[in-house]
Amino acid sequence: MRILIVGCGLVGKELARQLRAEGHYVIGTTTTPGKVAALEEVCDEVAVLAGGDRDKVHAAAAGADAIVVAAGPAAAQAMTVEDRQRTYRQVLVDTAESVASVPGTPQIIMLSSLSVYGGAANHLDLIDESSPLTTDPDPSPAMFQEAERTYQAAAPGRVTIFRCADISGGEDPPIEVKLKGAYDFLGGSVPFYDQALFYRVHMLDVVGAVKWVIDHKNFGVFNLTHPEVPPAMKPMFDALGAKMGKEPLEYRNELLAPSKPVSVDALLGTGFTLSHTVVEKMPDA
Repeated sequence: MRILIVGCGLVGKELARQLRAEGHYVIGTTTTPGKVAALEEVCDEVAVLAGGDRDKVHAAAAGADAIVVAAGPAAAQAMTVEDRQRTYRQVLVDTAESVASVPGTPQIIMLSSLSVYGGAANHLDLIDESSPLTTDPDPSPAMFQEAERTYQAAAPGRVTIFRCADISGGEDPPIEVKLKGAYDFLGGSVPFYDQALFYRVHMLDVVGAVKWVIDHKNFGVFNLTHPEVPPAMKPMFDALGAKMGKEPLEYRNELLAPSKPVSVDALLGTGFTLSHTVVEKMPDA
């Protein structure tokens, strides 16, 4: 198959490596010219482009059997409402409009986010793909939702959307390093929801899920995390902070998120299995 990967970062680069090793022809993209040489080691072709550049996206996608949109906002672009307003539409929606308008009928896979639920489904005992989505105007859930709708409207019947938990593994820093950054660079104030369950999924399981739906043509919307219930964010981060000798973080609760268990039954029901994700545990006292 000829496969275009839009955004060869944490997930996209590893996906490219595995797909190419399996004999697929892989075109990868990056917005950073300095990353081209490294990507040429795992891709057959590399294009430097922004997802919103429709002409360049269409050129890169010419003849593609599948397009994987792994591009997403960087964490550094998510810490304030102003940052999210500035970047989320460009990274998510502009890319969706370019990819959804690619000529032909390629399979499209998008990495979305559990943030689309916000706090709208927290009255339920279990949150699944049919649960209500938030109407919060914050750019994070709003732009992920708009991108999802763009793909679904333009390419019905050939789109797979993964609503991913926080993606870990690979070059992603450990939680302790991120937490230290929250104190050192953000003054201990974060936009997260203190009651949110701290769901994470290993990047190798995200890669595996993408490959699974390419191989098995599983279309639709799937939550992508683990079935076990993790700790809530505040008690876990407060305990980690205490071990570092820090006061509890200030949670601004700008980014509401599921505080009730999230179902992954739909994805696991296709036969896919998680092999690398480990459920976060409360740290020892």
